Amino acid sequence: MPEYRTADESLIAERDRWFSSTFAECRPKRYEPVSASALLLEVDIRLAFCAGAWLSVIVLTAAAIEAQFRQVYTEDYDSKTFDLYGRNGDLHWLRELRNEILHASKPGTKSRLWKLPANDLRACQAAMEPEAKRAVSIMFRTIYAAGAA
Repeated sequence: MPEYRTADESLIAERDRWFSSTFAECRPKRYEPVSASALLLEVDIRLAFCAGAWLSVIVLTAAAIEAQFRQVYTEDYDSKTFDLYGRNGDLHWLRELRNEILHASKPGTKSRLWKLPANDLRACQAAMEPEAKRAVSIMFRTIYAAGAA
């Protein structure tokens, strides 16, 4: 079993600065309503991001965006997210990646999760950082820049 450690304080601080600066880039000129669920999830997303829990970040950002769409943008609690997101390529990229994380595929199915040999779980997990950063950026643009992802 791989050894698990938390990131050192300087790495946590660096990740926290990235998170804050990415939010600042998406800061709207005026605030629109934000889903209460999305706000609560954002707290956990920040914690997961600073810890380097990349798959958790991806899943939670997808959940926050879905909450924003259902509770604020559309008040639609029945449609599939595929239909809610229209033609937004970034949202569909995130939805598909989240589905790949949460729903097992048949052995041998091509995967965006296993970028490196499966015998190095820590390296495979670490390789998901760019996708997690993209997910956070998409979330901030979607929630705080009025769906402009």
